[in-house]
Amino acid sequence: MALAHKLADERRARLAAERLLEMKEAELFSANRKLGLHARALSDRIERTEAEVANVRSENRQVKSDLSVAHQKVEVAERRLWHSIRAIRDGFAFFNADNEMVGANDAYLGVFDNLEDMKPGVTYPEMLLILTEEGIVDTEDQNPIEWRAEMLERWHAPNPKPRVIKLWNGLYAKLIDQRGPDGDVVSLALNITDTVLYENQLKKARYQAETANRAKSAFLANMSHEIRTPMNGIVGMADLLSETGLGEEQRLFVDTIRNSGEALLTIINDVLDYSKIEAERLELRPTTFDFEQCIHEVMRLLQPPARDKDIALLVDYDLFLPTQVVGDPGRIRQILTNIIGNAVKFTPSGHVLISVTGTHEDGVCDLRVTIQDTGIGIPAPKIDHIFGEFNQVDDEQSREFEGTGLGLSITKRLVELMGGQIWVTSENGEGTCFGFQVKLDSRPSEGLDMVKPALKNALIVDSSELTRTILEKQLALLGLACTSVDHESKAVDALQNGCDFAIIDDVQCTIDGFDLAQ
Repeated sequence: MALAHKLADERRARLAAERLLEMKEAELFSANRKLGLHARALSDRIERTEAEVANVRSENRQVKSDLSVAHQKVEVAERRLWHSIRAIRDGFAFFNADNEMVGANDAYLGVFDNLEDMKPGVTYPEMLLILTEEGIVDTEDQNPIEWRAEMLERWHAPNPKPRVIKLWNGLYAKLIDQRGPDGDVVSLALNITDTVLYENQLKKARYQAETANRAKSAFLANMSHEIRTPMNGIVGMADLLSETGLGEEQRLFVDTIRNSGEALLTIINDVLDYSKIEAERLELRPTTFDFEQCIHEVMRLLQPPARDKDIALLVDYDLFLPTQVVGDPGRIRQILTNIIGNAVKFTPSGHVLISVTGTHEDGVCDLRVTIQDTGIGIPAPKIDHIFGEFNQVDDEQSREFEGTGLGLSITKRLVELMGGQIWVTSENGEGTCFGFQVKLDSRPSEGLDMVKPALKNALIVDSSELTRTILEKQLALLGLACTSVDHESKAVDALQNGCDFAIIDDVQCTIDGFDLAQ
């Protein structure tokens, strides 16, 4: 029994050992299999890393090559830039944020006559000191210390303004400095000697031309005055001769002499006035005068030529504007005569309307006078030149309408001399409107009070619609009701409604205006 038990125990032990061995072998096989897989993964990772390292090395070599090429290109560009800068005739320099010169071309350094101190590294204050101590720059009447302080103040400004300096040899340089965001400064020294000399020549030539022009104007003024004196005698004697007993042919000769003399006097007066203006010898003589009366005096003067052409001369003066003003009545009359005279001359038919408007404040009257006609008008290309000397509307019309072409030029100068302005608008073939504006001191009228008459209804009889419109507006300001008609037959019908007074044109179609009034 004991032996059998031993054998059984040994068999069980052997079986257990075999099972343990099998288990260990299985574990060893599993471990070996895992180790193989890990070795394979590690090998793959090493291969990938080596490939990446090779790729990085290749890229590194390419970057190094590109950097080398770029560096070479930068060196070439820098070398070419400096060669270009050195070839520039004007001076060029570059300063760092510490005001030290980094580099400069030969033109910039050549001003300093190859001084040893002028080299890269010199500061801008030291350079200014060299300029003054060596006498390179001509500070003229300015103290060298003050000049350096002024130049340093300019240098430290955020945006230094250009500065022109004069050198000892008579050359001029214009300094242009541009400050960068980091404090670096690019400095240019432009040689402007030729420009300065040319400007000086122009100034000298202009002074000589102005002197010659004043001498010419003075000569013309004196000659015109000397010529006008005997011409006044000729015209005066012709007037006296025309009042004597002359035959028809003799009277024609005398009238021709008088008309020609008056035309020549007009030309002489224009030349005299223009010469005085050019020589700055024309002076205004202000005095108190009636502006509205001045207009009517000019209209009476121009009434005969207007009547010959059947042109209506009309005035529209603002009733609320003062008439007593302070100015030069002679020159005001000359301005009005020139403009209204031109309107009559260049209007074959129709009307010429003079309108006066403006404002009156604090004793100053701002007058705006417009002269509107229904004449031939001005071509658009000629409008900008109409106020020039010796200019007419055009050559063909200049032969038809005589004149010197100085009237409007003188008028413009006179208006500007009074501190005013003049303008013109026109439509070719339709008419022209000239206007001017002046400010004149006003004077209250003595002994005249604005009173409203005890009238209510007014009758206006005139064939001109424009005249009726003007009268209606003026009478309405006085609080009157107006009835306007253009024919005497309508006037008779209007009288049936009654009226307190009537304004009747003296020229009617079938009966005289005085007869109609009676």
